[in-house]
Amino acid sequence: MKKALALLLCIISVLVSLCACANPDEFSDSETLSKDYTRNTDPSVSYNYDDGATSAPLSYNVYASSMTNFELKLFRNYFAQQEDKTNSTLLAPIGTVLQLSLLANGATGDSSDELSLALGSDLTLDDINVCSSYFKSRMEAVSKIGNGEVDELSGKKTETEETEFVRLGTDVFFNDTLDVKTGFLQTNASYFGGDIFRFMFSDKDALSKVNNTLSDFTDSQAFASLDKDSSMFMVSSSDVSDLWLESYSKSDIEQGTFKSSGSDKSVDFMTSNETLITSDKAQGVIKYTSKNPLKLMLVMPNEDISLEEYISDFDYTEFSNLLDSVDITKKTTAQIPEFTVSNGSQVVPLSEALSKSGLYTLFTDEISFKNISNSDDLRINEIYELTDEISISASGINSDSEIAQNRADELEKTDSQMKFDRPFMFLLIDNESSIPLYIGTVDNI
Repeated sequence: MKKALALLLCIISVLVSLCACANPDEFSDSETLSKDYTRNTDPSVSYNYDDGATSAPLSYNVYASSMTNFELKLFRNYFAQQEDKTNSTLLAPIGTVLQLSLLANGATGDSSDELSLALGSDLTLDDINVCSSYFKSRMEAVSKIGNGEVDELSGKKTETEETEFVRLGTDVFFNDTLDVKTGFLQTNASYFGGDIFRFMFSDKDALSKVNNTLSDFTDSQAFASLDKDSSMFMVSSSDVSDLWLESYSKSDIEQGTFKSSGSDKSVDFMTSNETLITSDKAQGVIKYTSKNPLKLMLVMPNEDISLEEYISDFDYTEFSNLLDSVDITKKTTAQIPEFTVSNGSQVVPLSEALSKSGLYTLFTDEISFKNISNSDDLRINEIYELTDEISISASGINSDSEIAQNRADELEKTDSQMKFDRPFMFLLIDNESSIPLYIGTVDNI
C-alpha cells in the first residue's frame, strides 16, 4: 500500500512539474491538430519541391493563370475599399489563395461550387492541391539551394544562413467547440503544410498564444483581441528577403523629386538598366532578385491615366500584355525610388474584398463545410492577412545588408530612360508561373 501511494505521489509530482514547465503562451501538442499528420514524400504524389518534384504538375499553367486572375481581382477590390487611395497600398494575395485552396477541400454543395468557380472552373480539386503544393514548396526551397551540405532527403545542397528567403505562413484556428475531420487535416499536411490549431477562444491565454504563433512575421501583437464566440478564422502571413541579381554602386544612388498625390517629396533614386515592359496604358520595368525565383515588376500608367483609374482596369489581360512585351534585347535606364510600404503590424481583414471577388456566401450562414466538421455551427468569421511591410532599396527587398558590391562597369547607354517619379504600382512575381506574391501601390512616399 505504501509503495502504491508513493508511486501515485510520484506520478502527481511529475504531472505538476510538467504543467509548471508548460509555456502558457504556446499551443500545446493537443491543441496543435496538424502536429500528428505528415505528407507522403513521393514527389509524384505530393509534388513537393523538397521531395524532388522539380517538374510542375500538368495542370500548372491553368492553375497559374487562374490564381493570378483571382489575385488581381482581389487586389482591385481591396484597393477600391481604401478610403484614401493616395496612401501606398500593400497586399500579399498568394497566402489568401492558398488558404482558399485548402478550404475548397472542406466545402460541400453550393459552397464547393462557389469556391471552385472563384479559383478556377477548369481546375479539379486534385489540380489545385498538387499545384499549390508545388508552388508553395518551390517558393520556400529555391533560395536554400547552394553550396552547403547535401540534404539527405532531397539530395539538394542547402545553406545554413537565411539572408535570402521566402516564407509563406498559413494558419487555421478553430474554436474548441468544433470537431475537425482527419481527412481535412491530412489534406493540409499532404499539400499545404500549414499549422492548424483548436483551442478555447475564451481562454485567458488564447490571445497570447495566437500572437506568439504569428511572431515570426511581426515585431508587435498581430491581434489586439479575439472574438470568443467565433468558430474559425484563418491568417496568411508572408516575408521575403533577397538581394538584387545585379547590385548597385553607391554612385547609382542620387536624390530626386517624387511627385506624390499630396506633395513633392525628396527621395533617393536608384539608377540601373532594366528590361522594359509596355502596354497601351502603361510602361514599366522588370528587375530580378539574386537567389529567390522572383522578379519585381514596376508599372507606371501613362501620364493621362491616374493610378486609381489604371488599377480599376488592371486585369489579367493587361498583366499578360505587359509580360508579353518583354524583349530581353531592349533595356531602359530606369530610375527607381527607394520606398517602403507598410500595412502596420496587425492583421488586415479581407472578408469584404473576398466577398466582392466572387465568394458571396463564404462569410455567411449559407456556407457549408461538412468535409471539415460535422458541426452545423462552423462559420468562417474572417480571413486575415499579416504582411508587415515591403522595403525596396539599393540592397534588395527587405534586406538589411549593405550594397553587396560596386558595379564594375559604367552603365551602358540605352535608347530610352524611365523615371518612376510619380505614383506607380508594383508586383513581386514568380519567375516560372508569374503568380504574384505581392501587389502594391506607391504614392505619398
